[in-house]
Amino acid sequence: MVLMVLGGSAGCGGEGTGAPEAASSKGATQQETFPDPDVRLDAEGLRKALPELRSMPTGWRTGVVPTSARDVPQDKRCADGNSSDCYLMWSTAVVQYKAPGDTGSVYIQLSAYPDRRTAGAALKGRNKADAPGNRAVSMPTVGNESVAFAEPRAAHATPSLTMTVRVGTALAELIYQDEERQPDSAKILLSLARMQAKRLLDVEQGRTPKAMAD
Repeated sequence: MVLMVLGGSAGCGGEGTGAPEAASSKGATQQETFPDPDVRLDAEGLRKALPELRSMPTGWRTGVVPTSARDVPQDKRCADGNSSDCYLMWSTAVVQYKAPGDTGSVYIQLSAYPDRRTAGAALKGRNKADAPGNRAVSMPTVGNESVAFAEPRAAHATPSLTMTVRVGTALAELIYQDEERQPDSAKILLSLARMQAKRLLDVEQGRTPKAMAD
């Protein structure tokens, strides 16, 4: 399953075999001290925030979706909160990495919004835990707020585990695809989400992102 960069007006958004209880064993208070910048990012800022291959765990490799970023044209951006024929996000960036040993892949999409309120609303819109067949997954909060859910295998999609994180005015959506092949997919996704949140925060605060996955 690969998502389109501009697949929906409010932004884009499997059955988890990883243990969410184990994934939540540490770092559960990250949200208590995580800054909440009101800084708007453009496509170049999002590109900088995306992890490079050297930032990923040992053994990971580049996937079928290379790093790319784009700004939504001015005339396609929502100016009044009406998302019926415009995009709530103003910039996007994507990349995919493959896990070692044919144990799935992680697709990362970053989306920048005009303000924190819009980003928060978009986060709620991406929570598909209540969709038929899906289920919510208990994970520690990452960034300012986050949601996680699992999707089962479908006719044209592999099982996946998704975590979406808000950092200031930006969202990071991480999807572990083919997650049934990796018993520790929840732990790995949590680690990657924490890294991505730190990298977004660095860019929002004017620093060069250096965070790496555990």
